[in-house]
Amino acid sequence: MSNQFDRGFRRQGLEENVTLLARSYPPAKWPSGMSFLGRTVAVFRVVGASAQRVLTAVPPYRRIEGSLVAKEAMADGSFFILVDSEIVEVDWLTYEVLDEGESLRIRATRDNRALSIDRLLP
Repeated sequence: MSNQFDRGFRRQGLEENVTLLARSYPPAKWPSGMSFLGRTVAVFRVVGASAQRVLTAVPPYRRIEGSLVAKEAMADGSFFILVDSEIVEVDWLTYEVLDEGESLRIRATRDNRALSIDRLLP
């Protein structure tokens, strides 16, 4: 299974895999040397990767509680906060509004993206 389709498929990113399979390689255009097993593996890779992306946003959600230790903005436009040794991704507005030292209760997805943030009063 070391044909051109498999090599290109492994190099592409997750979202590009779906586009690659759906648009560039409909079943009629798949290389003639690609076996049924190779086609099946390629389809399951795309389905598995898509399911994994969906399952990160499905409950159960993580609960993180503690004080805001640090904030950091990355060059690519993503924003992160550190709450009791847990790094959580937030949007730009939340990043701007929160101050270091605040007590927070965060509900986050499995990949640590904030869904809701509550300030705790002492």
